[in-house]
Amino acid sequence: MRLVRYAAVLWLAGALCLCPSAAQDGAPLPPLNLQPDTGPNLLSNASFEDADAGGWRFSDWPPRPDTSDRLIADSIRYTDEQAQDGRQCLVYDLTTVGEERILIAQQRLTGEQLAPWDGRRMRLSAWILLASGPTAQGATMTMRQWGESGPPLDAHSLRMTADVNEWSHWSTEFVFRMGETRRGDVNISVRQPPDLADSPVVYLDNVALEVLLAPPLDARVLSGETLMSPDASLPVEVTVSEEAWADGLRALRWDITPPDGLTGLAGDDVTLEARTGVVVVPVPSLSEGRYALRLALGRAPGERAHEVLLPFRRAEGPFAR
Repeated sequence: MRLVRYAAVLWLAGALCLCPSAAQDGAPLPPLNLQPDTGPNLLSNASFEDADAGGWRFSDWPPRPDTSDRLIADSIRYTDEQAQDGRQCLVYDLTTVGEERILIAQQRLTGEQLAPWDGRRMRLSAWILLASGPTAQGATMTMRQWGESGPPLDAHSLRMTADVNEWSHWSTEFVFRMGETRRGDVNISVRQPPDLADSPVVYLDNVALEVLLAPPLDARVLSGETLMSPDASLPVEVTVSEEAWADGLRALRWDITPPDGLTGLAGDDVTLEARTGVVVVPVPSLSEGRYALRLALGRAPGERAHEVLLPFRRAEGPFAR
């Protein structure tokens, strides 16, 4: 059944079948040129390294006549006491405020900053740590979109939990739709718990509103991450982005490697005939263990403008001789 399924996939996708190449006996490969999956971070001073850079505004809620950045400077502040990386981060010290208060850090975004990314996927993310207070503390990160007037047109929220003395990373993704948006903002808020004896001290670092990019080269192994004998090939679905295809990137290099991708055990070049198709990669005789398939895209054979590394495991199957 597996062979029948593969045959159907290859016929539908217009697969490229490769002849087995001679094994390369541990030939060294150049460093990996792995592609990032993110574009710009739309938030400035996102790692809080520069207290004088501006961008962030601090407040508490509900609003009071005396609320201002200056008056709550002891409650939300830049600090070098903790950092997920770098030198500084932001701290929310709710031991300095009363009951039913929420501390907020906000950054505003203009329509001009947001408009180029209409229809793109975005990712909200942050690192948080709980220094003291309850056993765990919630925090919320929200992006809001505003029109000319009235309530927000749209909002996307990330609910996070800060753990005691341990940095944790939280993220959520969404499709950004500009619509009638004229401006936006990103807020990160921490709420005072009912019991003031549990007032938390929460650290925040490396926040992001990132634009996610369509990779120039995308690939997945159709048979899963385990290659069982007597199977001797990996069917790989390969997709080239419209931009990369229009730019003439149609030469695909594949190499069977150890997990780090830096030593070639077998390899070959092929010219892609379509943006999406299936390449059947012959796998040489390998002992049981973990390996990787390294794929590189370029304009000419052997060029490595964009790369992906797909891990797989070689195992003895039930029908191995």
